[in-house]
Amino acid sequence: MAEVPAGTEAPATEPFRRHYLLDRGFQLKYAAVMALAGLAVAAVFGLWVHQAHAQATALLGADADTRALVERSDRVLLVVLGGTALLLAAALGLLGVVITHRVAGPVFVMGHYLKIISEGRYPRMRTLRRSDELRGFFGTFLEAVDALKKRERRHAEVLEDAAQRMRAALGRSPELMPAIEALEAAARERRLSLASDSPELTPIAVPAPKQGAA
Repeated sequence: MAEVPAGTEAPATEPFRRHYLLDRGFQLKYAAVMALAGLAVAAVFGLWVHQAHAQATALLGADADTRALVERSDRVLLVVLGGTALLLAAALGLLGVVITHRVAGPVFVMGHYLKIISEGRYPRMRTLRRSDELRGFFGTFLEAVDALKKRERRHAEVLEDAAQRMRAALGRSPELMPAIEALEAAARERRLSLASDSPELTPIAVPAPKQGAA
């Protein structure tokens, strides 16, 4: 379940949905690799078991009843081995989706944050889910975004100070007015980007807070 930091609210009318395939290409690729690995392991084990079974049955008598019993046991053994191989492949494929989801989730969130930052806004940051991987890298990413916001704030202060000083000299140098207006516009743009976070919630399993929760 996703963790939502204090002050971040999801729309109460939006139902909770967990999306396991956030990056289909990446996740399905490694799920298929794990499933094929499971099939390969099951095939090698199955061949070994079948060989051992064949050697054991070769020691039995060759009468008709014995041959019929051996044939039935061979069919049962093949069905069991085939079913085991398919179940193992399905289980490992599903495990691959779950494991890659724990990696694809943080990458998806950071990609969404970068898209918002590229538009001149700042995202509503949230923590990762308890099961997510890349926690150290995600923490470094959040620190980088926070440092970027602090730098934007310092730049806005420098622009405002420069515009204020130039306005003080405007009486002697009226030609400074276009430059002053450009500096003030740049400062306002930075202040606006810092004043409010993006209204978009991260589009990944973010449940609405429970009614009456503290």
